[in-house]
Amino acid sequence: MRNFEASEIGETLETFTVVQKLEDLLLVSVPRDLTDNDVLRLRQQVLRDIRRHDSRWVLLDFSLVDICDSFFGRFIHSTAQMAKLMGADVIVAGLQDAVVETMVELGMTLPNIHAVLDLDDALALSREYKVHEQEESAAGSDQGESESAGLDMGASSALDNWTEV
Repeated sequence: MRNFEASEIGETLETFTVVQKLEDLLLVSVPRDLTDNDVLRLRQQVLRDIRRHDSRWVLLDFSLVDICDSFFGRFIHSTAQMAKLMGADVIVAGLQDAVVETMVELGMTLPNIHAVLDLDDALALSREYKVHEQEESAAGSDQGESESAGLDMGASSALDNWTEV
């Protein structure tokens, strides 16, 4: 967890925590009124923290952001795509109406990214996927055991039919 000082994020912001680890999720609370340089620093921090915490999920919480220009819209898109390339699934939460309108007007889409209304929905989604992955893993293990047992049976029956010349 890293605390950004006001001098790092913008002179009008108070000290606050932006990136936090929560279970296997990296929670990124995006503050309002970021300068373009602040946005780039935040993206770099998110990518470092994905690697450092080996995060399976990245939750980008935009609930504090009420305006969006084309640079900020590209930040949302590029950060999500970079996180996906690092193996993390991305959830975007809390997009305000004006931000959504701007992104649509700019033709920006978020393919392969989960969008939810708020943090509660985001946590529920990540937990639901975790349960689903565990169920698939358990089913795969059971199938793997029966397949290996089948291979053993097939190998022994081939040996039974083998004759010495």
